[in-house]
Amino acid sequence: MKHENKEKVLMCCSELSVKGGMVSVVKNYLNYPDWDNYEIVYIPTHTEKNKIIVAAYFAIAYIKILCTVLTKNIKIAHLHTAERGSFFRKVILVRTLKKLGVKTIMHHHAAEFEEFYAQLSDSKKKYVKETLEMTDLNIVLSKRLVSMITSKAPNAKVDVLYNAVPTYKDNPRNKEAKNVLFLGRLGKRKGTYDLLNAIKNIEEDLPKDVKFYLCGDGDIEGINKEIDKLNISKWIAHVGWIDSNEKKEIYNTIAINVLPSYNEGLPMSILETMAYGIPSITTNIASIPEVVVDGGNGFLIDPGNIKALSERLKKLLNDKMLCEKMGEQAYELITKNFGLSVHISRLKQMYAKVLENQR
Repeated sequence: MKHENKEKVLMCCSELSVKGGMVSVVKNYLNYPDWDNYEIVYIPTHTEKNKIIVAAYFAIAYIKILCTVLTKNIKIAHLHTAERGSFFRKVILVRTLKKLGVKTIMHHHAAEFEEFYAQLSDSKKKYVKETLEMTDLNIVLSKRLVSMITSKAPNAKVDVLYNAVPTYKDNPRNKEAKNVLFLGRLGKRKGTYDLLNAIKNIEEDLPKDVKFYLCGDGDIEGINKEIDKLNISKWIAHVGWIDSNEKKEIYNTIAINVLPSYNEGLPMSILETMAYGIPSITTNIASIPEVVVDGGNGFLIDPGNIKALSERLKKLLNDKMLCEKMGEQAYELITKNFGLSVHISRLKQMYAKVLENQR
């Protein structure tokens, strides 16, 4: 099929240099080679700067979007959104695009949407409700999250699309790997401080050669201070952000992924490491229990339960056979159900259905 005959899909999210799971999803889309009848036209609407630059960036993006819609025969838009400013930027786009006759999909990645919504005034809650119901399709990351939309907008159209990651023909897990990974924004919400306290709790039981990699942006200074306070620096191999090449190198040394979060959607870090044959110790919140099976392909704990985190960590680090068995189950689940080809096939079906429902 000729390039110009493809249905163009306007896609909006942040600049690709912005760190986080939502942008990781978009990068996977943009790098995927087989969109069949669709062509992604990507226009970023957000950058990580001060509020004035963020506002100016969105204003320029808004003009680009208008020009693109009017000149490239755009009939459908796929808008990735989180909470707060991200959500209200997409609200503006939904309302504008609907006036221009463009079908709209809001893809909800928010980890703290409930808290964000609860703090809104009644008039803003009404505005949110109207927008969610105006949108042609709201995509959420798991069955558990459907009510996140329908409880606020009963007439909203909602469907589930689990996050997905690249998969591998053979399990790439390094059976000699011994280390532990935390991959995400460092800070209280992701449970990084809980992990540090768990390390302190079990340091007498840790294998002497194990190292912990704390990979992400966020509260790096606070984490380093806590490491010094707890006197556990000898166990820490890295604190801070890593790029994609560094990530691959580190994965080859990792036996266990730990993400003791308090709020989440469906973390890309869990899916990525499971695809690599690495089991996770994580929390039984949001969409995570739909992927991580407690005692099967990983362990689930309650948020803030440092004792349970310590015990699960000690168990997996000192039971290599159990760790490998869980890693194999993790690899098999992701390969079967969470690969990009399955995900994008489902997304293309959603595009087709939205485009068919002409009003």
